[in-house]
Amino acid sequence: MTPPLHGAYVRPDRTAVLDAMDEWLGARHSVHVVFVPWDPDGLDHVFDQLLPEIWAAGRVPLLTWEPYTPTPDATPPDIATRIAEGAYDDYLDAWADRLRGWLAGPDGELGTADDRRCFLRLGHEMNGDWYPWAPAGGDATPEGYVAMWRRVHDRMDDLPPERLQWVWCVNHVDVGPHAAETCYPGDEFVDWVGVDGFNWGASQEWSSWTSPSAVFDEMLDRLDALAENPVCVPEVASSSVTASGHDPSRKAAWIREAFDYLDDRVALHCWFNEDKETDWAVFDGMRGTDSPDGTVPHWRYAAYRDAMTGDGEGTGSPESGVVTDATFRGD
Repeated sequence: MTPPLHGAYVRPDRTAVLDAMDEWLGARHSVHVVFVPWDPDGLDHVFDQLLPEIWAAGRVPLLTWEPYTPTPDATPPDIATRIAEGAYDDYLDAWADRLRGWLAGPDGELGTADDRRCFLRLGHEMNGDWYPWAPAGGDATPEGYVAMWRRVHDRMDDLPPERLQWVWCVNHVDVGPHAAETCYPGDEFVDWVGVDGFNWGASQEWSSWTSPSAVFDEMLDRLDALAENPVCVPEVASSSVTASGHDPSRKAAWIREAFDYLDDRVALHCWFNEDKETDWAVFDGMRGTDSPDGTVPHWRYAAYRDAMTGDGEGTGSPESGVVTDATFRGD
C-alpha cells in the first residue's frame, strides 16, 4: 500500500505554528485543513489570501466548505433545501469562477504546469445533529442533502479531477435518526469518502477513553461497503483527559496507536491541531509530553513526530509530504 498522505488542521491565522511544527518534524504535512462559510463578501479572502498562502507553503488545501451564512447563528434551518432549489446559485457561480481561476494558477489556464490542487469537503458530518445542513440538525431530509450536494457539484462539473477532488465526509457515528449512507450523493458526485473521529477521553460528562479502532472500525467498514472511493480522515485527535485527570503519556500512546491503525486503513488523515473543546493539539497546545525549551518553544508530543517520520512505533515516512497525481486521487 502506498504510504498515506498526512495533514493537519491549524487555524489560518496560526499558519506559523504549522510551519514550526514541520520544522520540528523534519517533514512536511501534505495537507492543510481549513474551514470557510458561505460568505459572498469573503471571496477575496479565500482565493487571494487563504488558498495562496497554503499553496505557497507547499501544502494542498483541504477546504471544508460549511453552508453557514455570514452569521452562523442566523443560518436558515432549511439551508440545504434553499441551496438545492437554486436560492444560492449566484453565489455558487461566483465562487466557482474564483475557484477555477485559482486552480488554473498564475497563467490563468487549466491544464498547464502551474495548475494548483484542492480537496473540497462540502457540508461535512451531515449524519450528526449539530449543523443546519444536516437532516437531524436542520429542516431538511437526506434527499434534500443529496439534492444540495448534486446542485453544488453541477455548478463546477467542468473542473478536472486532476485539480479538484470532492470529499464527502461523515461523523464516525450517526447521531439522530438518519444513517450516513442515506446522504450519499452517488459515485459520480464524490471522489473521496471520509470520516471524522475523536477520542474525547473523560473530557465531557458523556465521554470515556476510546481506542482508535473503537472510534473508527464500524464507520470505516460501512464506507468500504458503500463505495470503492479512497477513504480519508480529515479530522482526528485525542484528549489527554482520563478519569484520573490529564495524562499526556496516555495520549502519546493513543497517537502511536492511531497512526499504526490509520496508516493501514486510509489514504489520508489529518490531525486536528487546535485545543478547542479539549486539549486536542500535539504541537503548541496546552500540554504535551515535551515542554517548551530553548530548542523548541512549544508544548509537543514526541510520539507524533515519531509516528510521522517513522522513527518510532508509527509507520509514517519523511516522504509523506509529497503529493503526486496518484496520491491526490487516492490511488
